[in-house]
Amino acid sequence: MNKRRACRSIMILSIALSLTAFIPDQVLAQTDKGIELYNSGHCAEAEKVLREALKADPGDVRAEFYLGLAVLLQGNPVEALDIFQKVKKSQERASQRSRSYVPNEHQIHLALARARLGVKQYDEAWKDLEYARIENPESSDVYVYRGVFYYQQEKYGQAVKELEKAIKLDEKNPYAYYYAGLAYYKSGNGEKAINDLKMFLELAPDAPEAPNAEKIIDSLC
Repeated sequence: MNKRRACRSIMILSIALSLTAFIPDQVLAQTDKGIELYNSGHCAEAEKVLREALKADPGDVRAEFYLGLAVLLQGNPVEALDIFQKVKKSQERASQRSRSYVPNEHQIHLALARARLGVKQYDEAWKDLEYARIENPESSDVYVYRGVFYYQQEKYGQAVKELEKAIKLDEKNPYAYYYAGLAYYKSGNGEKAINDLKMFLELAPDAPEAPNAEKIIDSLC
C-alpha cells in the first residue's frame, strides 16, 4: 500500500510540475498576442490581453511596456506615464543578465517622453528625449517627438527643423510627415503641408490621424 501511495504521489507531483512548466509558455503567448494586436492598431484589444498577461505574471516587463503604449494611444497619457515609470524602475532593479531586452533604455525614455508630452511636462519630456537621442543618435522617432515638443508649444519653425531631420533619417517614417504637415499648415505653408500630409496618407492610410490629414488637405485644395 505504501509503495502504491508513493507511486501515486510521484505521478501527481510530476503532473503538477509539467503544468507549472507550461504556464510560462502560455503567458508568453498571451504577451505576444497583445503585442501583435498593438502593432496591428487594435489598442483596446491589446490592452485587455496584456492586462490578463500581467495578472498571470506581474513581472512581465514586455507586457507592461506594451500595455503603456496601448493605453497612451487610447488617449490616457497619465496612466501610460505611471506604467512607463514602473517599467523603468523594474529595468533598473534587474541585473544585466535578468533584464528584459525589450524595452531597452532608448525605448523607455522615448515612451516616457511621449507620455510627458501628453501631460505637458515639457522640461521632463525634453530630458527623456535627450536620453533617447544619446542611446540611439540615428533614431528618426527621437526627432519626430522633438518636433512634437515644439509643435505643441506653437514653435512651428523649430518643429519643422526637427521633423525634417526625422525624414532624412527615415524617409518611411509616416509620423515625421504627419507632424511636419501640421507644422507647415500652422505656419501658413499650404503647399508643403499638402505634400507632407499626402505622403503620410500614402505610408499610413489606416492610421487614426488619417481623417484629420484628409480634412486639412481638402481645406487647402
